[in-house]
Amino acid sequence: DVEHTVELAGIFVQIGLLPNTDFLKGTAVELSNRNEILVNDRNETNVKGVFAAGDCTTVPYKQIIIAAGEGAKASLSAFDYMMRSGQ
Repeated sequence: DVEHTVELAGIFVQIGLLPNTDFLKGTAVELSNRNEILVNDRNETNVKGVFAAGDCTTVPYKQIIIAAGEGAKASLSAFDYMMRSGQ
């Protein structure tokens, strides 16, 4: 056995991440092979007028600050969609 030491300023420990998207199975909302909701850069799904944000989407970095920012983006995109569609 050989022992290795790595000098670190910090470490992130993650035990795993499973998106809670089972309720979308069988709906028109497309999911990735990892069961994440597929979204574009405006947080739109493949279903017109349906937006998604957070760790359950295909956004690559699963951090709370990113999820919060994605939530803001999704809400602004939804607002823009409603204004443009006259709803």
